[in-house]
Amino acid sequence: MSRTYQFFADDIDLVKSEAVIMGTEHIHLKKVLRLRKGEKILVSDGKGALFHAVISRVGKESTSAFLLYPVRRDPEPSFDITLIQAIPRRRKMEWILQKSTELGVVCIVPVFSEYSVPHIQNERWQRKKERWTKIIKEAAKQSYRGAIPFLTDLMSFDIAISRYRAALNILCTPDGEWSLRRCLSDFREVQQVTVAIGPEGGFSHSEAAYAVDGGFVSCTLGPRVLRLETAVVKVLAVLQYVYGDG
Repeated sequence: MSRTYQFFADDIDLVKSEAVIMGTEHIHLKKVLRLRKGEKILVSDGKGALFHAVISRVGKESTSAFLLYPVRRDPEPSFDITLIQAIPRRRKMEWILQKSTELGVVCIVPVFSEYSVPHIQNERWQRKKERWTKIIKEAAKQSYRGAIPFLTDLMSFDIAISRYRAALNILCTPDGEWSLRRCLSDFREVQQVTVAIGPEGGFSHSEAAYAVDGGFVSCTLGPRVLRLETAVVKVLAVLQYVYGDG
């Protein structure tokens, strides 16, 4: 069975049942995939709406598609997950961005903490943000999501903890006060969850104390020491199982 490719449109006109695809999305459709008029695709506005469509015109600067009908399944999670992620070493962050997008995160907050990599200068951060935004967008397309997770600017851990609080706030740490199971059993029904995960060295004692004072629950992910990437996947998958679409 051939794959139906998904694209994020720059403009969707529901009255005319038409979508216009431009920029890198148009270039990928035209020059990389070499799709032509009459081929079926999926089109999203990047905010949650997802449609079956058929290409009506492939032009020089843009592609037009006729909207057939909405995708019947809702690709977006039934609750909001915000991931506060301390910047790890090397290129692990790119993998985390990809997998967290696939697992339904709606907002990703990169932070620098005491044990994370050195502070990224402004010019370098802008280049990283452009690359990371592209990775998130590609992961959203690959997983047939109707919305693109929002990537915030890089900020300090303290600011992120104060700004991105939800109904349930979880700080993942090896010496957490509660197990993740107990934490979730005490919060049966929530619509918003914020998860904070440290770099390879974890959060410092002062950072953990600050988060707990700010309303975060300090949780351990089990008796085994997990790699950072494994910890991210585990906690997001469990949250989707308990509160989301499993």
